[in-house]
Amino acid sequence: MKYYIIKESINENIVGKDFPQVHKFIKGYNPDAPKALFSLYKYVESFPDYMPELDGMMLAGYAKLTDFVSSSFSSQLFIISENGRKTLDQYNLCPHLFYPLGLYKRKVKHDYFLLKTILADYIDYVDFEKSSFIEYNIASKEKFGEVSVNSKEELFRKRDEVEKQGGVCQTIWGNRIVMNSLFDKELDFFSISWIDSNDYVSERLKNAIEDNGLTGWEFTPATNLIVE
Repeated sequence: MKYYIIKESINENIVGKDFPQVHKFIKGYNPDAPKALFSLYKYVESFPDYMPELDGMMLAGYAKLTDFVSSSFSSQLFIISENGRKTLDQYNLCPHLFYPLGLYKRKVKHDYFLLKTILADYIDYVDFEKSSFIEYNIASKEKFGEVSVNSKEELFRKRDEVEKQGGVCQTIWGNRIVMNSLFDKELDFFSISWIDSNDYVSERLKNAIEDNGLTGWEFTPATNLIVE
């Protein structure tokens, strides 16, 4: 199985001239309300026991509607059209839920969905001895050389040390990630928590997205990911 890294499109012919496409709300929508958008931020490893109130996202003035809409929100939240949801629903996704979302282009409402994922412990399926790691600055994206890491516990310990020395943006990142034989090879959409910031799709899901003409995501081969 080949895998690809999801990239939000910045092609102006597709997404328009504003990026991200959504970063504001309609008048009257309070994202800080108890069940509104920002309430989801505290649910990193679980889902809320209520239906989020999401009728109030506003498309930026020079942005276009796409099936996958970029936003300034949490990396675990994806704005997706009905056609996008129908396509993803046919594949094997990491733990997730879809919530109805109202997306407004000027004063016209469009029915979209918020795909929320949670941090699954796919890091437990990383073969650390076969993988490689680098010291990395998340803000500047500067790389500082390889770091020897042989276990999850060692990764966390060394990461704490690097952060104390270099600040909160300094970390240890997966450079070549090898997943062991226990990893679910049927997964079509997932991220590997604590290792990198990428969202991955299988080749079959990538092909389905492209064959259905869905817009807003682009894909690059995940040459950094090896699944045994």
